Amino acid sequence: MGKDCCQEIIDEVSKKLSEKFISTENNLPARVILIDSDILEIVRDIGLQTTRNILESTCDELVQKIKEKDRLAIHRNPIVEYNTIFGKPSSS
Repeated sequence: MGKDCCQEIIDEVSKKLSEKFISTENNLPARVILIDSDILEIVRDIGLQTTRNILESTCDELVQKIKEKDRLAIHRNPIVEYNTIFGKPSSS
């Protein structure tokens, strides 16, 4: 799946994020050179949450298929740790 598939979502999030900054940021002209670092933190969190959601959903789907197909009991470790390019997700 490429970036083009998500362009509508990117456009919507960008618009909402910029509107939020413009409406709530105090002294925007003085902070304009620092805004990109604030946005980086937000985008990193979006990427991390999205990655976690996809991995959790995929895991749940695979476990369900194995349960149905082989009628096996799934012994899961309650905590699976992993790192992403966005950072390490917190336990949910």
